[in-house]
Amino acid sequence: MEHQDTILIYETVAELTKQMLLAAKQQDWDTLAELEAKCAQQVATLKLTESVLPLPSDVRERKLASIKSILADDREIRNIVSPWMARLNSLMNSLQMENKLTRAYHQ
Repeated sequence: MEHQDTILIYETVAELTKQMLLAAKQQDWDTLAELEAKCAQQVATLKLTESVLPLPSDVRERKLASIKSILADDREIRNIVSPWMARLNSLMNSLQMENKLTRAYHQ
């Protein structure tokens, strides 16, 4: 893979994570899931095709900037999603317990 192709994928992933962060802030979970799937596709492509050869310094700097952006957005997304996931887990556990009690007392 050419250096330009590699950096374009990194920058695409960085843009997707920015969109994912916006979706998380808006609690648009369907869009977040769609964007995550697109991001995963880009990462899979990168894993298959990225060269192990050293990058020119300008490309390396762009790659590093993209990675820093991706990590910062990912951290923020996790900070938003984690409490929501904990609430969802709690609701599911409550519903599961309710169903068990209903089955136990209605037999």
